[in-house]
Amino acid sequence: MQSSFIPVVCLAGICSLAPLVFYFLWLCIVTRRERPTMVSGAWDFGLLLAGLSGFILFGGGLLLSLMQSNVRFLLRGNFEALRDAWGKEHLAWSLTVIIYLLFVAGGSFLTLQSRRRSLVVYNVEPDQFEAVLNEVFEHLGRPVERRGNLWVGGMPLCEVEPFAAGRTATLRWVSEDALLFQEVERQLREAVRTLVLPDNPTNRWFTFAVSICSAVIAFGLFLIFYSRKL
Repeated sequence: MQSSFIPVVCLAGICSLAPLVFYFLWLCIVTRRERPTMVSGAWDFGLLLAGLSGFILFGGGLLLSLMQSNVRFLLRGNFEALRDAWGKEHLAWSLTVIIYLLFVAGGSFLTLQSRRRSLVVYNVEPDQFEAVLNEVFEHLGRPVERRGNLWVGGMPLCEVEPFAAGRTATLRWVSEDALLFQEVERQLREAVRTLVLPDNPTNRWFTFAVSICSAVIAFGLFLIFYSRKL
């Protein structure tokens, strides 16, 4: 059982970490730039979702499989017993998988919808971004006042969530004025290109994460190769 279990777990781990490595590589590229990078909230979540897709599909699939008692037949190589068990319980097992996929797909869809009117700026000091945002509102003739993280100009317009340690700022548009949001976004994209950040320490964090994940993947491949020789 152990000789069959090890390759299955290693393969699931490799498939789970591989997309995450590419996501960290993208963050390495972004945080190495001298200027900020602005992406829409939906794209930002989509990239994160792609990075976690391995855990969602393969890691979640392995967890569901381990919760299913008949997986022991597969781990022991007893495919006949597994076929008989599948014939008796395939409906319950199929419903479990469908519910899991619907839960993941539904949660992802709702999150994407909620982030349609948001912007994420990487590689920027939050104070710099807030100063640029204030200049944009002044240029549009919409003086604003700060109430904590909420920016108000006659009515609540947006909310800015700074993440100084990660050199990131997130703008969430709360007003119903979609045209104003489009104009603010357009001018922000032009304005942040003028900002310069000397050095972003988060680049080293993501580089280290890539190294660790790559090492784990390499070790997993070694275990799979080694177990096949046993």
